Amino acid sequence: MVQETAAEEKPKEEAPKPVEQAAPTLGTGLKGDGEGLAGLGGSGNGGGFGGPRGGGGSKWGWYAGQVQTRVADALRRNNKTKTASMKIQVRIWPDSTGRITRAKLDGTTGDSKLDEALQGVLNGLQLQEPPPPGMPAPIVLRLTARRP
Repeated sequence: MVQETAAEEKPKEEAPKPVEQAAPTLGTGLKGDGEGLAGLGGSGNGGGFGGPRGGGGSKWGWYAGQVQTRVADALRRNNKTKTASMKIQVRIWPDSTGRITRAKLDGTTGDSKLDEALQGVLNGLQLQEPPPPGMPAPIVLRLTARRP
């Protein structure tokens, strides 16, 4: 008995798939390892108080952008801080509603009145939303402003 075998079909060639391009990496303008917001990565943004530029691939990056925007806006609205030159690291503790209940300067700007103004702007500042669950506290920010 002869058994018929079906002719083997050649596999169909598939059209080449388009190459997906990776989205560009965005930073928050903050540095990590105690020099940024909750240890986030990102590149510095130079002078002035910058706004958010994304998450930098960090677990907390999206929140970092929100905090950065809110703090920068508040500093721009204050008569003493909006014209100041400074480079200082601060620690902030937001509560479960997003209100900053404590702000601590790590050192001094060299101007006691500016230090007081920074404390006044940060303490009690209401962030856009509360920190996400599990986010470490305090949030560490480096405030840098250079004025001509």
